[in-house]
Amino acid sequence: MSEELPMVPTRQKLAIEGRSRKGAVTGKLRRALELMVWEGLKRDAAAEKAGLASSSLCFALHKPRVLTFHRAECDALRNSLKARNLHRLDTIADDSKNDMARVASIKALEQISDIAEEKQGKPGAGQLPGLQIIIVQHATPAPAEPVEVFSRHEIIQP
Repeated sequence: MSEELPMVPTRQKLAIEGRSRKGAVTGKLRRALELMVWEGLKRDAAAEKAGLASSSLCFALHKPRVLTFHRAECDALRNSLKARNLHRLDTIADDSKNDMARVASIKALEQISDIAEEKQGKPGAGQLPGLQIIIVQHATPAPAEPVEVFSRHEIIQP
């Protein structure tokens, strides 16, 4: 008679549900990072809400792939806020009762547009009229000085 051995689950089947794939940021880790970035939760609260231990999220944030994902999410958040901030500055410039706030918002709007033009490479953007002179001095080695060699009985000079 042949006896059937019990099926032992593979390592993959034993893996924790919601765990990130190797080399990727998925599952609970991804959810915790998204909560931190998009909802502004602190690390411990984000980890708890995503179902991770706080220490697990802390250790994960030391990994380059996790930091890359976090930076990409922060960049996406920053870019999504730009349009709203421009509208807010425009509203302050138009409706504020404080003259200094109006002036500051107008300056900020103009600086933003100047920086955008510089990045696009438009001619004349960020350039002032004038001439620039760059002086470069090449280091030349100092001339060798005569070396005196002393011996017990005589002094030899080259």
